[in-house]
Amino acid sequence: MADATPQLKRKRESAIGSQKKSKKQRQSEASAGLDAGAIEDIIDATPVVEPAPETQATRKPIDKSKPRSRKPQPNGVPADAPATAAPNLKPETQPNGIPDKADDSRALLDTPLKQGKKQRKQEQKDNKNAEQANSVDAPEDDAAPQSTAAQSKPQEKDVDKVAKKKAKKERKAEAKAIIKAQTSDVSKSQTSGSTKAKKQNKVPTSWTASAPHGGWFLPQDPIFTSDEKYLILATPKSVQIYSTETSLLARALPLGSTNNIITTFALSSTKPKQLYVADSSELITLWDWTEGTKLGRWQIGATVKKMVVITRPGADDDLVYCHEAGKNHVVNVHALRTKSQAGETELKQVLKSSSKITTMQVLLQGKYVVVSTIDTITVGKRIKASKTAVQDFSYLWREIRLSKQITTCSTYFRQPEVSEKGKKTAQDQRDVLDIAVGDESGVILLFEDILASFATIESSQKGNKSGSDSAESLRPKRFHWHRDAVGAVKWSLDGNYFISGGDETVLTIWQLATGQKQHLPHLTAAIENIVVSPTSYALCLANNSVIVLSTTELEARTNIIGIQTRRVDKQQLVKSKSGGFPMHALQPVPIAIDPKNAQQVLFAVPSSQPRHKFDGVCAAPYLQTFDIANQRPVSRQALTRNNATDPNMGPDGKRIIEPNVHILQVSHDGQYLATVDVWLPPKADLRYLSEGESDNHEEERLRRREVYLKIWRRDEKNGQWVLETRIDAPHFLEDASSVVNVVDLVANPKEHGFATIGEDHVVRIWKPKTRLRDGLVVRGAGDRGMVNWSLHRSVELPKPGKLWLTETSASPQIVRTSRLAFSADGSVLAAGVSGSSDLDRGLIHLIGTNSATIHRSMTEIDTTVLCGLGIVGRYLVAVTDCINVWDMVYDDLVYCAPINTAGVDQVERTSIVRLAANEIDGTFAVSLPQLEKYEGQSSWIQKTTSKILVYSTAQKEPLSSHTIPGITLGLVARQGQMGYVALDSVSCLRTISPSTGAVKLPTPQPTEQMEVQQIKDVTEDDREDTASKALQLEDVVLENDYDKPNVTQQDFEEIFHNGNAPQAPKDVFSAVLRLFGGAAKAAA
Repeated sequence: MADATPQLKRKRESAIGSQKKSKKQRQSEASAGLDAGAIEDIIDATPVVEPAPETQATRKPIDKSKPRSRKPQPNGVPADAPATAAPNLKPETQPNGIPDKADDSRALLDTPLKQGKKQRKQEQKDNKNAEQANSVDAPEDDAAPQSTAAQSKPQEKDVDKVAKKKAKKERKAEAKAIIKAQTSDVSKSQTSGSTKAKKQNKVPTSWTASAPHGGWFLPQDPIFTSDEKYLILATPKSVQIYSTETSLLARALPLGSTNNIITTFALSSTKPKQLYVADSSELITLWDWTEGTKLGRWQIGATVKKMVVITRPGADDDLVYCHEAGKNHVVNVHALRTKSQAGETELKQVLKSSSKITTMQVLLQGKYVVVSTIDTITVGKRIKASKTAVQDFSYLWREIRLSKQITTCSTYFRQPEVSEKGKKTAQDQRDVLDIAVGDESGVILLFEDILASFATIESSQKGNKSGSDSAESLRPKRFHWHRDAVGAVKWSLDGNYFISGGDETVLTIWQLATGQKQHLPHLTAAIENIVVSPTSYALCLANNSVIVLSTTELEARTNIIGIQTRRVDKQQLVKSKSGGFPMHALQPVPIAIDPKNAQQVLFAVPSSQPRHKFDGVCAAPYLQTFDIANQRPVSRQALTRNNATDPNMGPDGKRIIEPNVHILQVSHDGQYLATVDVWLPPKADLRYLSEGESDNHEEERLRRREVYLKIWRRDEKNGQWVLETRIDAPHFLEDASSVVNVVDLVANPKEHGFATIGEDHVVRIWKPKTRLRDGLVVRGAGDRGMVNWSLHRSVELPKPGKLWLTETSASPQIVRTSRLAFSADGSVLAAGVSGSSDLDRGLIHLIGTNSATIHRSMTEIDTTVLCGLGIVGRYLVAVTDCINVWDMVYDDLVYCAPINTAGVDQVERTSIVRLAANEIDGTFAVSLPQLEKYEGQSSWIQKTTSKILVYSTAQKEPLSSHTIPGITLGLVARQGQMGYVALDSVSCLRTISPSTGAVKLPTPQPTEQMEVQQIKDVTEDDREDTASKALQLEDVVLENDYDKPNVTQQDFEEIFHNGNAPQAPKDVFSAVLRLFGGAAKAAA
């Protein structure tokens, strides 16, 4: 295959040659346009050398007609120079591109103009005095440069000097007028050019990671304030107070610690403006949520999972009931006191359990405590109800065992009814508790007057001292409508009905008196929590949103939405039977930055993610746009068919699986969005075709796979994406007559177009085409021409196995992965294919997009495991088992940096390691997962973190390193800005950007960029003035678009339609060439 390096070098040499030609032209024009006089106030701009090292091909030819620069002696004159030779004023350049006399970009600022004028006036005065002295006798200093003929005629010399002085003044006035007009333009253009060059050559050395934005709301009930104007929620990193009227964030109480998370929160029962917040550092912090200030902090000594605050009986202070998790699960009562409060902090343990506590409720100022575990309901009654001291809080517990797993529980204290005579009987004075319990089968069990049932059982079973009863013995009422597990159940404030919800996305109201049900269907996701207030219902949905409904009309008043990307829970990382951990749960989330608004992030999101279900990776059929600056979502729309628009249950009663959008990219101008969605039929639907063979079963599923490449157009009016083109089966295996998956998709950075690579190892480039009918443009809505996207180019990559001569391998096969990357100008497309065994190390191909040919197939980089591929400038970045940076111009390895993924083996890195490249600052970022596993035979992963490293292409050591909790599921470069945006496994966004100024890289600037140097005064008289003026004026006249030849339509008509006899193609070509090469010819 052809090598692309010679072509790139020839293109580079031709560009340098054209620049030198135009430079010669400007020099000749400057020399011819002005007389040989002295010019004051000329800006001496030093040309900058090309960053590439000088080669034989790029070296500038020597003009023998001009005096060559020689190494200057201490007096500034070359040793072998003739007496009449003008010294070369242009400084020599060192091999690294820096002149001998180093230029300071701040020279103009360091030398004020007023001070320079005073110096020039003083020099002119000195020169005048010197000339008067010369009229009597010439000084010795001027004797050296005089010729022998001038020394023999002193009188003729004096006359010539007077005439020369007069002509010099006239030339100075003319030159000043020219330079004054040109200097201002040159300064502006040079300064802007220098600034642009500096921006490209600056890489920040100090980077910071912002505070996390978003995150999933904690799985606990939200809290209404007393006036219901605000709703309090919490994410792992902050407590958030939302306005129920506007649905906007009113205040956030940040945790302040990067390594800890918030576990629970509760509102004070005595002071509504105070809020208790517990975190994983075993601390409880008291906040004034109206002011955003901390009032107190206590070290508990254990992680608090749940918290209930009550008012101490007979007092006006708080008692905090805490469920604390450790080796055992305990319930403690805390009397937390600040310095301003009288009394000391106290603690009393009231319950200890070996089972995990799922819910906890405290009623009647601590008289009753109801706790639920996975399969039990425990009710505790305080023994010494008349005593109010914390140490006197002790309970008598009674337990109810259920045969099904408990998913939710709600308790209601029923107020005793007063008799008609107004006197309370013994029956009226006893307490009545009703408990509603939802289980995993969708049944709601109602235990009415549970205390009376306990008393009845105790009287009938006096010998039973175990304190445990079965649910069947209490004969609860059964309410069954939900098909799946009950997500939440809550009692109404009057106790006449209770409300439930689950995976069916339907809110159900159960009337106890009549037994009737009322449904509110078609919610956006499964219901996980319900809170009842006097005027509203707050529903926490399984898509990280909270909706507030009115109790009368059931209309939405408030809608609070967080980041809805796929969440990875600890329960999903469970060790499999084979001994490994399922890394498929850590697959990347499709993410992109909107080029039209760099603060908006787009990602594919699932429709619902219930916390009690872990059925693998959730399908993501929706697109969500989130604004990082305002910390709120902008829009949400469907990208595929989904269960909100289609029936979500099959004939067998199982949920229908939605298509999954696993890739999305936005065009360079933000006008088009490309997505790839895949759908596979469920295994259960094809069992009748398997004939008992599992291999045939899976092969048939893959054959019936649906893969769609969809191109969406931005609708500015409605703020949505409109489907423009759907391409069925963009990659297809004709031999097997089956559809293959699209592995990667990238957008062209310079024009409308996308490139895809599939499992068939074929690279396809897709571009838009205006739809025509009978030669006329077909127009749609708004008189807009309709566009069809179709295949533009197709390149079939050679199979790596054939090149490595490893068609059959004895080692186990590794699933091949493919990656794509565009160069900044869109002319080169890099396609990498990983290996399939230890012998087959994979290949990286460099494809020319214009010719659709492979210019280079790289075997130097071992891509047995290919995690990411990117192009930064002229450098190719490939993340394999290390970070490889390859110079594509010089075809050489720049450096290879090792990577460390603790707890992840080499093969598993493919879907977990992330790579993003930023062309603005010339850097790239790599995210490496760090899994900390329990020692021994534990089936859980103890801790997950990610290390994000930012590299430059010039040095092996990373510029910055940031460790964040969770696994990075998405990493993308910011559009038009320095830095990156990272999305973790708990749906938190972080911005990694430079924090301080930048340090210039040790690379020279391009030749087309110039810098402004200090103004110099030239007062020499002879031919030195002409030479220096010509050399300096060539830098004043800059190259711009106006230097290009101006070709009009009339010029073409004179060539092609000149009315003469038909011309030979060679003559026509020569005429066109002369037309566009006129400027270059004139310069030559």
